[in-house]
Amino acid sequence: MVITGKTLVCGIIGDPVEHSLSPVMHNAAFKELDIDCVYIPFRVLAQSLGVAVCGLQSLGVLGFNVTVPHKVEVIKHLHSLSALARRIGAVNTVLNTKKGLIGYNTDAVGAIEALRQSGVHLNDSTFTILGAGGAARAIVFALARISQRIVVLNRTIAKAQKLRQDVKRKLRKNIEVGPLTEKSLAKTLPTTDVLLNATSVGMDGHPKRFPFKQMGLTPALTVFDIAYSRSESELLGKARQSGCKTISGTEMLLNQGAAAFQIWTGRKAPLEVMRNALAEARAEGD
Repeated sequence: MVITGKTLVCGIIGDPVEHSLSPVMHNAAFKELDIDCVYIPFRVLAQSLGVAVCGLQSLGVLGFNVTVPHKVEVIKHLHSLSALARRIGAVNTVLNTKKGLIGYNTDAVGAIEALRQSGVHLNDSTFTILGAGGAARAIVFALARISQRIVVLNRTIAKAQKLRQDVKRKLRKNIEVGPLTEKSLAKTLPTTDVLLNATSVGMDGHPKRFPFKQMGLTPALTVFDIAYSRSESELLGKARQSGCKTISGTEMLLNQGAAAFQIWTGRKAPLEVMRNALAEARAEGD
């Protein structure tokens, strides 16, 4: 695609990005506010991340989002970070300025807003977070300031332990960690209020289901799956069938996207326009 004239470019880099609904909502927002900008997905492999980031800066793009699996690694290729992104140690939004690339994290506010809008009592709930990657880090750091108890379960236990150490060092808060296994879930879920999937399981191009015979879902749980596709994830489908309250990943996508939009443009995002664009795109995928 050739971009000419005064058109500015935003985009999303990751692997894969074909599933992303970010172009749908951001391009609808640019159109609504008559901003001469286009949002384009760029598939970037891990070994090409540095070259891709340098290229986007050289092309003079307005900014870009960063998704799986680059949210931590991309920091090496940026010039500065917001205080929040530095504390979290992960970036999902980048602004291209005359002074260089500035990394931000809007995943944290996106997740917190989605939980609040769904009526979750953040300060007295116990959260079990599945995953310890970039998105999980943002959510854990945001919740650690206000919630009562957080348990992080991850396939690679060392990564969860590193997250626990970082939260302890930076926030002086304690979280619990363990392996992501059927046994650990069975032990943790009975005392959990909110189960939050921050792994890539359920995203297009990734495994559709967890390799467990039983998830132990009960009606007492709220299940929030930040992984999204154009149709309901298998985890949310099972949760709904089990009588759980469910929160779709598109709610986090919408809220983090609105925050990123304001960083890039300096203007408040047209939230309902973006919400409607997401709803239409998902309806087309059903």
